[in-house]
Amino acid sequence: MTMEGPRALRKEELGSAIELADQVFRVGWGSSMAGHYPLLLSEENVDGLRVFVEDGKVVSLVGMLEREIVLLGTRHLAGSIGSVCTDPDYRGQGLATRLLLDARQKARRDGVDVFLISGSRGLYRRQDYVNVGAYHTCTIRRDQLPAAGRCVLRHWRMEDVPALVRLHAAEPVRFVRPPDDFVALLGCGQVVNRRGETRMVCRSGSDEPVGYVAYRLGGFRPQDRDTDTVTVAEMAGARWAVARVLGALLEEHDVASATVHYPASDVEFDEMARSCGWATEPRGFPGTVGIIDAGRFWDACAPMFQEKLGRELDALEFDAGPPVRIARGPEQIVLEDMSALTNLVFLPRHRRGELDLGLRDGSELAGILDELFPLPLVDYGLNYI
Repeated sequence: MTMEGPRALRKEELGSAIELADQVFRVGWGSSMAGHYPLLLSEENVDGLRVFVEDGKVVSLVGMLEREIVLLGTRHLAGSIGSVCTDPDYRGQGLATRLLLDARQKARRDGVDVFLISGSRGLYRRQDYVNVGAYHTCTIRRDQLPAAGRCVLRHWRMEDVPALVRLHAAEPVRFVRPPDDFVALLGCGQVVNRRGETRMVCRSGSDEPVGYVAYRLGGFRPQDRDTDTVTVAEMAGARWAVARVLGALLEEHDVASATVHYPASDVEFDEMARSCGWATEPRGFPGTVGIIDAGRFWDACAPMFQEKLGRELDALEFDAGPPVRIARGPEQIVLEDMSALTNLVFLPRHRRGELDLGLRDGSELAGILDELFPLPLVDYGLNYI
């Protein structure tokens, strides 16, 4: 028997890759991963599906989907990693480890500078991917919701796609999602790995959307799938309008509360939650994250850094290494691995005490780094894989 790989999947092998993913992730579901993740497990993305194949059968798979993300106006090509699996008869040989390294090499060739991985396994942590990001989970009882007022909720229609793209494109932290991606993701009937829908939020008496909300039935964690709630995984547009239609959503599904996931950078919804007394708690990215190209990531962020620091940015030196070195005059920090850089960039403020940069109290370099970081990180929403 001949083992091939690591390499890209071939189109004629797509059925075998889906069969492996279903064998590992969809036992007892009565549905297929292909229907749930139409962008990832598709003929258009076979180059992103990294595999080992033996005698025509896919025995190990790492799925990667490359899409741009926007972080406060700066654009980055991100590699989303999911559907990582190995046939039980082939485990213990390090196949997934080799495939993840292969995916990283391909991603760097393609211009990717950050990985988003839907998992926190030791496999990922051993390759310097870490848990970072600042998000909130907000729980709202039905009696805490504002009156619907002049806002109504309706199902999305194909003619809404331009409005969906427009509303989403106005978000300062997001995946770049063209019309075809919207159609595929809305058509699969899944929101963050569970049955869900996307609804349009409109002014009463008008069919023109002022927002949208993508939600799933049940809670966020796998053990919460049957809880008495709906979970909003993504929203765009007018936040107050979204809040005013949640009551109708709860009534339709006969549940007692709404759970809303939103990034900490969403200051409008966060202030609304505080003002209304809605219970919130912090959370991290639902998986692990890693910057994989330090120089490319820094260069993409340079316009934002210039806006934050002005002329002070000229005094800052950055060496992509390895190791990464950031200096200002006689002060410097040296980041020995990419996990240290990812933590510096994305570790949320309530966890910044975990950083050990070796800088003195009152350090000017420390002050500059506090101005630049942490950066907000995208949440998956409809792009979950």
